[in-house]
Amino acid sequence: VSQSVSQSVSQSVAPKRHGALMALISQACIILLGLFLLILPACSKAGAEAQPTSSPAESSPTGPIYPVKEFSKHSVYKIVRVVDGDTVVISIDNKDVKIRLIGIDTPETVDPRKPVQAYGKEASNFLANLLKGEAVYIEYDGEKSELDKYGRLLAYLYRVPDGLFVNLEIVRQGYGHAYTKYPFKYMELFRVYEKRARENEKGLWAPDVAQKPDATPSPIQPPDVKDNTGTNKEEQKEITVYVTRTGSKYHRADCKYLAKSKIPMPLKEAKTKYGPCSVCNPPE
Repeated sequence: VSQSVSQSVSQSVAPKRHGALMALISQACIILLGLFLLILPACSKAGAEAQPTSSPAESSPTGPIYPVKEFSKHSVYKIVRVVDGDTVVISIDNKDVKIRLIGIDTPETVDPRKPVQAYGKEASNFLANLLKGEAVYIEYDGEKSELDKYGRLLAYLYRVPDGLFVNLEIVRQGYGHAYTKYPFKYMELFRVYEKRARENEKGLWAPDVAQKPDATPSPIQPPDVKDNTGTNKEEQKEITVYVTRTGSKYHRADCKYLAKSKIPMPLKEAKTKYGPCSVCNPPE
């Protein structure tokens, strides 16, 4: 009798132990899954931080690459209207300010002295659609803002919130061409994307567009660019560039390579001792 009772007890306890064991395993799996879900975002963030962001300084085997910028400290400005393919009006301190986009030229549509040029309306419509109801960040070519002879502020525009480089996008999509009469810091980048647009027959480079601009480096002549003092750049007697104590290049004032030392020097003198920086593209 005692033997049969013992067997009966063993048979009843075994399933309970098995069930408890399965419960422990299930709990362990849930805990491990929770830890995995907590660790995964941190790993992804660390991986993203490890990836270097691109800038005009970087190059790929085919040339400069599209810049990626941080705008957390930049002011945001609302687009008021688009004037034509390379000019917009934005609101700054509740005042309408006309912006001429740096580094590009698009076919003329609003100059009363000239007929509407081929693909001009398409370029204007492209920019209007790109910025309709949008806001932008602005960037200057140097440390200070500059005006052209028509009083337009010269700037680069980046769309909020995706950071789309508006000036470059116009060239990339073939609605304008790189404008190299005066050097600017993204000039080589713009040339690369203009070349790609021409090769792919985009926009104004399409075969059915009769009147095409000259490919760079012979762009349509732009208006004279003046600084805030009203001095024409070509009339300036002396242009100042900057060098470092140990470097072999001369730079614009805002070049990132001037972080440790920044020695001003007349351009004429700098050209005899140093070469131009390929990052900031100083005047030559």
